[in-house]
This record gives sequence, structure tokens and C-alpha cells, in this order.
Amino acid sequence: MTTEPSSDLPPIFVINRSKDSHRRADMTERLAKVGLTPVFFDAIDGYQLDIPNLADYDGEKRRRYFGKDLKAGEIGCLLSHRGIYEKMVAENIPKALVLEDDVFLADDFKEVLRDIQKTPVPWDLIRFVGHGKVFDVGYRTLDPLNHGYSITRVPTSPSGAYAYLLTLNAANRLLHFMQRNWVPVDIIHSRAWQTRLETLLIHPSPVTPDLEGPSTIGDERFDRSRQISGLTKLLHPFYRFWYKLSNGAGKRIVYYLTWFRD
Repeated sequence: MTTEPSSDLPPIFVINRSKDSHRRADMTERLAKVGLTPVFFDAIDGYQLDIPNLADYDGEKRRRYFGKDLKAGEIGCLLSHRGIYEKMVAENIPKALVLEDDVFLADDFKEVLRDIQKTPVPWDLIRFVGHGKVFDVGYRTLDPLNHGYSITRVPTSPSGAYAYLLTLNAANRLLHFMQRNWVPVDIIHSRAWQTRLETLLIHPSPVTPDLEGPSTIGDERFDRSRQISGLTKLLHPFYRFWYKLSNGAGKRIVYYLTWFRD
């Protein structure tokens, strides 16, 4: 089945390592089933990077706040997403849909995308992430869409960068925060109080991650062991406390300050 791109929808970039041809085939098929055509964006393989000498990575700051380094897969993922933002800026692309190559799409995903293009709600970044407890803590519906979906604002900062829409303004702003990196890309997305981007979610999400297959980022990112010593180890609890405090306060400040505007 051949599917032509829809003129009323933004380009769809799928991040994929060239060696993962099976994932490329799967995503081509999944998108074709919902009437969409992807543009594959060659991912940066973090395992091929000289991370200790990588100018884009602030390992010292990362260890102060988290007690360990970002993993190679996380850095490769972040730089791959950043590459799309650079492409948007260089080519003046007004909006884009970004997908990682391990997601499933609802049958009505194309209709959801079309509905979003018509919403009067201003947005910079719309994330198709967050399930279960993310919405159990409460959310505000800003615009009900068709098929039971809605554009929402939540008082949390869910993880995941496997599917989202962003504007050219968002690409520019995110690039500003991605020159010296110390947190994964999804954390940057969630820090709306810092990026000043209008960051919203779709509920329920029409995109879900494939949790059964192996992750190209690697499961070692879930390792909780600390890899610090000396002064960094001594100061780490204070930095960690400040991170949690500012993170929790930031997301709630955005949620409540926008209450009357929404």
C-alpha cells in the first residue's frame, strides 16, 4: 500500500538507526495502516560516541544532581531528537510530528492529528505520553477533540519522548537548552517552567510505546547505583534535594498560574 503525505498535516519524522531495518519496516507498516507516510531520520548511535570528550555533554553537572552519568543510549537519543530540531530551524519547518521507532498507533491517529490542527488552543509542544497515574493526579481539559480525545494540561511532568508534535518556536527554544546536556530529552520536554513553552498532553494518548521489544537506549539507564566519590559524593544529596524541590514546584507553578487563562 502506498500512502501519500497529507498536505494538511505536518511532516512525520521517525527516529531510527540505519542498522535497525526491522524497526524501519515495522514503523512504515504501522503508519501506512493509519494512512500516514514517515520520513526516517537517521539516529545518532550513542554507543559510537566518545562520551568523555563530547562537548555536548556536561557529565560533571549530571553526576552532581544524579550521582551517575547519562548512558550512551540516552545521549544518542537526545542528540537524535536535537538533530530534528536543527533540521526544522535550517529548513524553516513550521511544525513536525516526531516519533521514535518503537511505538504503536491508534487506528484513529490520523484523525487526532487533523483535529489538533484545528484547535483554538495555543501550543508549542503536544506530547502523546502519559498513562494511568499521570492523569489520576488530575488534569484540565482545554479542548475536547473527536473520538473521545482531548487536549489537556497536567500538574505533573510525565516521562517519554516517543511521540510529540512541536512548532518551529519550540524547536528553537529546545535547541537553546540542548547545547550542554545533563538530562534526557524527555526531561527537557517536561520542564515547561524553564523552557517557557506551552506544553500540553493528549488524553488518552493515541500513541503507546512498545514495552515488549528491547530498547535501543538500553535498560542500564535504570541502574540506581551511584558512580561518584569525593566532594561530588558529599554534595550530591544537597543538589539532589534541590532538583526534586525545584522540579516539583516548577511543574505545579505552571499548572496553577495558567488556571484562569485556560
